Amino acid sequence: MSNSTVIFNQISTKLSRETDLQTQLAIVVEGAMNLTRADAGTLYSIYENQMLKFEVVLNHSLDINKVAPDIDFPSIPIHKDGVANASMVVVNCVLLEKSILIDDIYDEDSYNFSGTRAFDEKTGYRTHSVLTVPILDFEKKIIGVIQLINAKDSDDQIRVFNDNDKDLVDLFVLQTAFTLSSKILIDKQKALFKSIKSN
Repeated sequence: MSNSTVIFNQISTKLSRETDLQTQLAIVVEGAMNLTRADAGTLYSIYENQMLKFEVVLNHSLDINKVAPDIDFPSIPIHKDGVANASMVVVNCVLLEKSILIDDIYDEDSYNFSGTRAFDEKTGYRTHSVLTVPILDFEKKIIGVIQLINAKDSDDQIRVFNDNDKDLVDLFVLQTAFTLSSKILIDKQKALFKSIKSN
């Protein structure tokens, strides 16, 4: 049995035992990190088709383990002043509906990583490689994004993400689509109920 199959099975077992949806999302991110030996991972949901909302933020090196609503990072607009906010890699992942691999953000000028660089400067962290993967529901509609940071090799040295990593995470996201879809759907229902109640 391959290591990826073992991880898939472990995550499936954890998800089946966990009833809290926010914790389930954290389990999904941790699973994607384990598959690629990534040091950090973030999960965003698409909120009201306008914003990418932080749901989970994990970072092993910095010992960060946060889930919404205990995340103080601002949501990322998909459009700004009516124009697609495509300079943000997580937004462009949504717009293109495909995974994006970046070897080193400090050598990348196609995207705006000023927020990530500010985070690095503040914490002493060093973001290198990034893999950003869209989350699709059963209707093939994008409902969120998983972003993984700093893949590591067997010697625990940072490496770039590769096509095999992308394929593994794509398959993993597909396998966990029910959990992810359920979370997003429940959030939408809560928002709708709140809007009706306020009226």
